[in-house]
Amino acid sequence: MSSLLRKLGASDRRGLAQLAADWSRAARGGRVAPGLPAPVTSFVGRARERAALAEAVTAHRQVSAVGPGGVGKTRLALAAAAEVASDFADGVWFVDRVPVTDPAMVGAAVAGAVGIGEQQGRGVDESVIVALADRHALLVLDNCEHVRDGVAPFLERLLAGCPRVTVLATSRARLMVPFERVHPIPPLSLAGDSDSDAVALFLDRAAAVGATVAPEQRDQAAEICRGPDGVALAIELAAARLPTLGLDGLANVLSDQLRLLTGGARATDRHRSVRAMLDWSHALLEPADRTLLRRIAVFVAPFTVDAAGQVAGFAPLEPAAVMDGLARLAEQSLLTATPSAGGTRYRTVETIRQYGVEQLTHAGELVDVRSRHLGWCLATATELVRITPPGTGGWRATFDAAADDIRAALHWAADEPDHRADACGLALSLAQLTFTRNLVGEAQQRYEQAASLTGDPAAAESALRSAAAVAGSHGRRRFRPGRAGNGRTGGGRAGPAGSRPGRPDRGSAGPERGARRAHRCPVLGGRHLRHHGRDPSASRAARRRAGDARQRARAGERAFRGGRDLRRGGRPGGGTPVGRAAPRLAATGRTG
Repeated sequence: MSSLLRKLGASDRRGLAQLAADWSRAARGGRVAPGLPAPVTSFVGRARERAALAEAVTAHRQVSAVGPGGVGKTRLALAAAAEVASDFADGVWFVDRVPVTDPAMVGAAVAGAVGIGEQQGRGVDESVIVALADRHALLVLDNCEHVRDGVAPFLERLLAGCPRVTVLATSRARLMVPFERVHPIPPLSLAGDSDSDAVALFLDRAAAVGATVAPEQRDQAAEICRGPDGVALAIELAAARLPTLGLDGLANVLSDQLRLLTGGARATDRHRSVRAMLDWSHALLEPADRTLLRRIAVFVAPFTVDAAGQVAGFAPLEPAAVMDGLARLAEQSLLTATPSAGGTRYRTVETIRQYGVEQLTHAGELVDVRSRHLGWCLATATELVRITPPGTGGWRATFDAAADDIRAALHWAADEPDHRADACGLALSLAQLTFTRNLVGEAQQRYEQAASLTGDPAAAESALRSAAAVAGSHGRRRFRPGRAGNGRTGGGRAGPAGSRPGRPDRGSAGPERGARRAHRCPVLGGRHLRHHGRDPSASRAARRRAGDARQRARAGERAFRGGRDLRRGGRPGGGTPVGRAAPRLAATGRTG
């Protein structure tokens, strides 16, 4: 042995082992270390994320790649490990934790992957630490979330006893060890639309199953990728369905991603479908956190702790426990916390939200939670109507943050007979709010919707007056928020009826001029709603309204003339009481 050491220029056995590792690395020529599994599909996009993760691995001893299930943590970790493999003289080793169900067997899984046998007089954990004590190696520990209680203490001992070992772990939640550096893994980028990483992955996986997407269809492919919020697993499963459904078919059925997105028999159990992946994540939660996750699924936009407490905080979940529960769900990568001017807001990706609504139905809580969500939306909208002065930056931010939830609550309540009165009140409030926000087309549609929801002919007439006045304001001098007149709507708040938006109130002549203006400008709001794109159902209603706008404008003018005749003690020119004319006018509005 001494002669061999002199010939090779090594000072001791440790130096000889270092030389062997150097020769092995040179022989690989930069190829992936044999300890990493060979990928069966190409790695697409994520150049920036891969470089950032590789840099983190070279700079820190323990890096946790954290993100929700199906986001692509494993593939990104393998790509980053392959990139830095040449920096670790003693190799890179991949340890899959999915088969490990007993936290006490974590060390045994590492020993099996690295090829370390249990030494006499030592347990398997200690044998691993002794064997790796002087090695310069990288361990990639995949899927640590379900055995976190075993991974954390093992890593503490390993990193303390093996100063040259680096660990890259993937998990839904951080591991809570002293050396840990958390590296969040986001969904695939949607920036650039048809040139985004998400679309690149979709095109690559579609080509793998023999489907092609023409250049002029890439915008449609980008829309499909936006549906699952850039979650890699969902995009891959959608691409696998392209040969049978086509782009149009995919776009039509993606509203039920949990049913559609299933894989073939060769996929692992957890990745055979989006539902299976979410079932895996859901099963790891405590009962209280499962309750909270399904209840907050009624929020379609980012929400605050206070909003979640009002909607989800009822038995068996105490309102005071909601804050801690949200923190735990965020730690499990089932929620994303985002700082904002109004405080921290939480959101879920669409696939998780749909899963939560499904669980809400199974638990028999759907109507109760949606009713509480409706109540929160009514209170929020009422407060926004009350706030003065409207149209300021803070007011706009508050409205924009709540608008999508208000629309969603209204859409649900309009089809619930027990909540029809609440739906009418919410439609009136939303009409006033969108009018103030200068969403004129939607404001008209919401007034028409309120007229169709109320059973009071006088309230319907008042809402229709407001709708026609809003229609008359469309195309005039630029609207200035907060200058609507003091006409009364069925909701009892100031609205555009009886006034010309942007100018002082001019009495009853305003609505009649508004109706005539609507007759001259038949496309009342479709273009405006399509530009903002906030509410798909509203956009469809706007497109339907555009075709018969002239007819409705004439009907509106007749209704106003009828109202004028009533004020003078007579009947409308057509001889039909306005109370009976209003429902017919509401019906022509085709509101949803």
